[in-house]
Amino acid sequence: MSTYNKVKGSKFEVDVMKYIRKFGHFAERLAKAGASDEGDVVTIIAGQTYILECKNRKKIDLPAFWREAQKEAQNYAKARDQVVAPLAFVIVKRRNASIEDAWVIQPLGEWLDARTTRQDNDERDLDAEFARRNKKR
Repeated sequence: MSTYNKVKGSKFEVDVMKYIRKFGHFAERLAKAGASDEGDVVTIIAGQTYILECKNRKKIDLPAFWREAQKEAQNYAKARDQVVAPLAFVIVKRRNASIEDAWVIQPLGEWLDARTTRQDNDERDLDAEFARRNKKR
């Protein structure tokens, strides 16, 4: 990989990290470790750790990007003696677009599971709030 491509990739990683931080979430770049890479950015949102594999490439190869993200999430877990690897996502830079227009790649099952879990939690929160308010009456 050329120096220009490395700089371009590093800049995108920093941009992703800063964008996540802008919303008040923890985000840090991870050190490169060759075959033991643990992803590009780690973030913690609502108590959940995520590994982000950031790609700023002309040619998009989602299957290869996805395999890399999953492997690096496993490396992250192994380095910390965690049994379960954190969820991993691929963040793909869109040409001539701002950071908020980057694509987030995730399997449909994981996306739906996260939505269902959040909806269940939101419904429990609403039920608790309703019960609390009715108790005051």
